[in-house]
Amino acid sequence: MKKARDLLLKTLTSVAKPYLPVSPISTPNSISLFQSPEQMDSSRERYRYSPTLRWNPHVEEYFIKAYGSDHFARISHALTCPSCYSCIRVNTLKSTSDAVIEKLMAILQETRIASSSNCISVSESNATAEVGTGKKLGSFCKEPNVNPLSDFDGRVPTELFGGGDNPMPGLQSPSIHKCQVPGLDYVVFVKGSGPHMIEYNDSPNQPLKEVIVSRKCAEAVLRGAQIFVPGVLACSAHVEKGDMVAVSVAVEQPGLDGGWGVGITRGTVLQGLQTDPHYHERNGMYIGQGATMMSRAGIFRASEGIAVEMTNRVFKLPSFNDPQQGERILDMCAAPGGKTTAIAILMRDKGEVVAVDRSHNKVLDIQKLAAEMDLNCITAYRLDALKAVCRTNGSINVDLQNCNEETFGVSVDNAGQLGFSEQDMASMATEMLTDLTCKDKVSKETKNQRTYVSKAEIRKNTRRMRNGPGRNHCMGGRVENSKGYSPNSFDRVLLDAPCSALGLRPRLFAGEETIESLRNHAKYQRRMFDQAVQLVRPGGIIVYSTCTINPGENEALVRYALDTYKFLSLAPQHPRIGGPGLVGHCELFDGKYTDEWLRPGEEELVQRFDPSSPLDTIGFFIAKFNVGQKET
Repeated sequence: MKKARDLLLKTLTSVAKPYLPVSPISTPNSISLFQSPEQMDSSRERYRYSPTLRWNPHVEEYFIKAYGSDHFARISHALTCPSCYSCIRVNTLKSTSDAVIEKLMAILQETRIASSSNCISVSESNATAEVGTGKKLGSFCKEPNVNPLSDFDGRVPTELFGGGDNPMPGLQSPSIHKCQVPGLDYVVFVKGSGPHMIEYNDSPNQPLKEVIVSRKCAEAVLRGAQIFVPGVLACSAHVEKGDMVAVSVAVEQPGLDGGWGVGITRGTVLQGLQTDPHYHERNGMYIGQGATMMSRAGIFRASEGIAVEMTNRVFKLPSFNDPQQGERILDMCAAPGGKTTAIAILMRDKGEVVAVDRSHNKVLDIQKLAAEMDLNCITAYRLDALKAVCRTNGSINVDLQNCNEETFGVSVDNAGQLGFSEQDMASMATEMLTDLTCKDKVSKETKNQRTYVSKAEIRKNTRRMRNGPGRNHCMGGRVENSKGYSPNSFDRVLLDAPCSALGLRPRLFAGEETIESLRNHAKYQRRMFDQAVQLVRPGGIIVYSTCTINPGENEALVRYALDTYKFLSLAPQHPRIGGPGLVGHCELFDGKYTDEWLRPGEEELVQRFDPSSPLDTIGFFIAKFNVGQKET
């Protein structure tokens, strides 16, 4: 607990240095006095953070048509930077926003530490806070009174948290504020700062010791993470534990085969010369400075652990219509559980929140979070959202006494010899028949025909029971598999759909997405939306959201929904914070691809959060549908 408190204090008391051009007269110690003006300019040009986001040319053309050239340029620039606010949702079943803020303020007043430090990265607690990208930052106290807020995050203007006195007099940054939007008073904003000019202390006679990290590692570091061993690609020679190193990032470059790649062999030695990998490409791609926690040899020998602890960062960040009590809510793609627990709190832990995800380990995460927050109305299951509706043609009766070797590959009599109990046999029979039912394998068979189970399926299930759950279940623990749900069985359904994630920040590379891949995301989302429509009852509500700027996954999904299901209508959203949706359509490649978006009058009924807007959020989208009387 003391360690957690110390890390929190270091973060909240750091005083930010503004990112300003450095003139030769007021040059800080980062540039040697023996350097010429040309060398100084060269150093400033190289050791800074000024990335350019690269896109697939066809995707770039599509987005320029959607947004306009200037607007898309602003979006691309905004995506390369993290939001400088983090949002904390207070568990109002256990505490209040004022109490959480007061506790943080009391800790600050106890010790008057003033130092530049890292983002919030406090562990050893049951309470967590997350940034808008959904990544865990840390926590503040043992009581489960703060929790992730996944649906509304980012830098926020004065009208959202009030423009009164700084609650931390004497401190410039960060600050803590309660959200002033009616209905969102359980949200607390913790403000970070950046970008900052880093003092690297480089000189021509002694090149900096450096490490190069992968692009995904760098994006996490920009959000407040430390550098872990797997993220390090290259390192200077003769680096020992405790050395200060400059951290740069290797971003994918075009390859000769038309693809993208980094082209760095892990473990490469950096000499500080222009022959180093990606030497020129790393100009303007430095994200901070840190102390090595291992020697160079240790970094590339170890399989896990912190390789570099960041001490100076470019960005210093602190690492709607409410559901009603008693309702039955489905969160179709629930991991990691932030939205699920938010719904449960708004329901005052009364009713039923069903959370499903296709990943065993992610379901365990949801269960753990619900337990930490002492929420009892949440049940989590392993289920593919594409198979959320369970269709049954009649019923299948299982007589375990007749579960013979011909059907299941193992009989009750010889189960003990193979290490199976009768309970194992029952579980195996139930699982196999559940799969048959929910996958609709028997839908086309007559009731007089036998159900066929292939020998390959028999062998797979036998091996699973002999050898354990396998690497996908390596976290341990048990989760229940769901066989799906009956149509019209939920009052509300939340579909926070898997998407291209082109709204997440910071983003240093976007070239992997093509027009085809974006269209495939949209097809996948439509199939999930079809399931959601079947599961919600007439008079219910569907909320659809993504974290992408791609209109094909946002406005085009809304158009599909309204045109396909005439009983759906867009509903007003409260609170309304985001901007309007996109109206019209877009054609690419002489009409080969056409996207139909919103029609006039519909744009104000959705919320589009633009990463280049003054809100400074991630890019995301929300649409809310009222469900009318369904067609028979």
